[in-house]
Amino acid sequence: MAVAEPTNGFVPVADVVKAVGLRGEVKLYPLLDFHAPLLDSPFLIWQDGTAAVLDRARPAGTSVAVKLAGCDDRDAAEALVGRQLGFRRGDYLNDAFPRPQAGLPFRFLGRPVQQVDGVVLGPVIEVRRYVEQVLLVVEYAGREVLIPAVWPILQTDAGIDGPLVIDPPEGLLDA
Repeated sequence: MAVAEPTNGFVPVADVVKAVGLRGEVKLYPLLDFHAPLLDSPFLIWQDGTAAVLDRARPAGTSVAVKLAGCDDRDAAEALVGRQLGFRRGDYLNDAFPRPQAGLPFRFLGRPVQQVDGVVLGPVIEVRRYVEQVLLVVEYAGREVLIPAVWPILQTDAGIDGPLVIDPPEGLLDA
């Protein structure tokens, strides 16, 4: 699954895909950077930058059904369909931000990748997730190379800017 580059500092985590029931609940479709603890944090915002406050959330298959503050009926819920929830890119570095231990994938997109010996491969053009594995897609030598975002291949990096340093095992970058 690809991740879109955050625009205006907004990182999307879920799409509102449909109204659920009559009391104002909506169904969220989780995106690549979805992290459930974010739903219950002051960092959750709509794509226009306004705060989003959840009254409650519950699992709904592979999605999440939520009741948002101020959304009290079906009509209000239907008006939210098509919107995105997320957070401000800069808030990710706030100590109070609910980051998962491995970090969120958005922070890799667009950053240059270089080997420990200083050889620059190119920027991360896409981030893919396969189950719990995050792969960085880098265009190198005219082709796409998949680099697992795990230590010891990816050297520890908790930031959102600057180069990503990798120590690729033999054969990872071969055609």
